[in-house]
Amino acid sequence: MQHRIDTILMLAVVSVLAASMVNLYGVSAAVGSGLLMRQVVWCVIGLSLLWACSFIRATYWEKAAPKIYALCLIALVAVLVFGQVRGGTRGWFVLGPISIQPSEFARLGTMLMVAAFLGKREDGQLHLGGFLVVSTIVAIPVGLILLEPDLGVALTYGPVLLIGWWLGGLRPRVWVVLGLLGVITAGVAWATVLKPYQKERVLTVLDADRDPYGAGYQVRQSRIAVGSGGLSGEGIGRGSQSVLRFLPAQHTDFAFASWAEATGFIGASALLVAFSVILLRLGVLTERTGQRFDLGFATIVFAWLAFQIIVNLGMVLGWLPTAGITLPLFSYGGSSVISTCATLGIVQSIWRHRFVNQ
Repeated sequence: MQHRIDTILMLAVVSVLAASMVNLYGVSAAVGSGLLMRQVVWCVIGLSLLWACSFIRATYWEKAAPKIYALCLIALVAVLVFGQVRGGTRGWFVLGPISIQPSEFARLGTMLMVAAFLGKREDGQLHLGGFLVVSTIVAIPVGLILLEPDLGVALTYGPVLLIGWWLGGLRPRVWVVLGLLGVITAGVAWATVLKPYQKERVLTVLDADRDPYGAGYQVRQSRIAVGSGGLSGEGIGRGSQSVLRFLPAQHTDFAFASWAEATGFIGASALLVAFSVILLRLGVLTERTGQRFDLGFATIVFAWLAFQIIVNLGMVLGWLPTAGITLPLFSYGGSSVISTCATLGIVQSIWRHRFVNQ
């Protein structure tokens, strides 16, 4: 028996995409009107892909996971050789007016592979062998992405690894050891890996006025934009921070700030409600599916989306360091929109066939 897609989830996704296009229209004077038309095309492609993926049963996605994962790794290697450099990162294939960022799609392949591996396990505890397999599945694409280098996208793979360990039943004492290793690694990275400007971004979170015209400039302008929105906003295309180009990356990393400036507390709250509905429906799905792969994939997607949303909002409000992490479905970017829609399409597939994937 076939079932309809989750219309509540679908409406929430369409609402966020619609808001993203309204926001791009509002900032088009600063970033260019051509980006809006591209985003419209990408949203149409993304929604079409979401709908198409929802018809393919999750069992087929599980079987295809190794092949999809392998193709993603090939793309990540190829982009290091043939990719175009943008902002110091060699992470895009450029075909005329079309740019493709393999790291966005590789995340979906990685989530599928982790869920497929965990779905085939019979034992309840993740022993050393399984722990190493899950870690390796995530570490390979992350390592390739760091070679580009793109720290922001690489960080979004973190929830995939942590939830993979958690779903695998990693023992509590192992979590303690991993936590200690994480602290040690962070200290070593601070001392030897992080560049001066990256350290300044972290320190600016602790002291907002530390470097207002340098590392703290983005956050300072973002806070001003959010605060100037007030209750109902300054109006689409009328925000001074956006129109006068004081707000950097107002269509990507700080898109939420330009939206809050234009629509105020009311518009910002409405957007957050839409994101909350998406996460809520993912939570409902995890309760209503009985298949291991379905449960694993839905849980991983929930953790990834929640992480990326929270981190982006933390960046915009100055609660977290600026790390180049965008707001899913809302920030400008074709690869991000299309890959996220494809991911949610598989989620819709699990919902549609939740009683027949036996």
